[in-house]
Amino acid sequence: MIQGILFDLDGTLLDRPASLTRFLTSQHQRLIAPVSDCPLEPYHGLFIELDQHGRVWKDVVYQQLVTHFQLPLDPAVLLTDYLTTFATTSVLFPGTKSMLTSLASTYRLGLITNGRSDLQRSVIDHHQLTSFFNPLLISEEVGLAKPDPALFLRPVQDWELKPEQVLFIGDHPLHDINGAEAVGMAALLKSTAPLPGALNDWSELPPFLIKLENESRSKT
Repeated sequence: MIQGILFDLDGTLLDRPASLTRFLTSQHQRLIAPVSDCPLEPYHGLFIELDQHGRVWKDVVYQQLVTHFQLPLDPAVLLTDYLTTFATTSVLFPGTKSMLTSLASTYRLGLITNGRSDLQRSVIDHHQLTSFFNPLLISEEVGLAKPDPALFLRPVQDWELKPEQVLFIGDHPLHDINGAEAVGMAALLKSTAPLPGALNDWSELPPFLIKLENESRSKT
């Protein structure tokens, strides 16, 4: 029976594509358009391409953007703007906080996210998510990153549960789903695409939890 639920942040709770679109539109309007004739669409498109779903750090991304578009700006200025502004333009998937509020009365909730502490903390704080999660693990802070088994097992040990009593929800098939399943957890893929077995909307989560509970009872 599931007693604890772990979440990824980017692409799971946080709508990263929508957040980036909002941020890049703002950054272009404030910093790029006043000094360059570079249009928004190619600026946005190349950022997304270079970013590689967040796997490339932004100092590298901005250096290449400045060079490609011959922008009269220091890449460090754009990077600082990203670090200080992205959180305020970021958006959660619809219904995220109400879903967490509902689950918190029944399950232990935790968060495991890869990334830099300053940026991830700013997003978490902006959306007032801290109180939902214990533990809240950020890869830079703990010195481990998904899919390292040791990172997945930390909350299990803190909660004094077995891995099979924990569900992990994330958007990355390798880092999230395979990583969780490798230590014995149940795992659920969060996706904006209509993939078989994936969670597209938070309204689909309660039926999935009921299904897991029924499967658990049938094994006993």
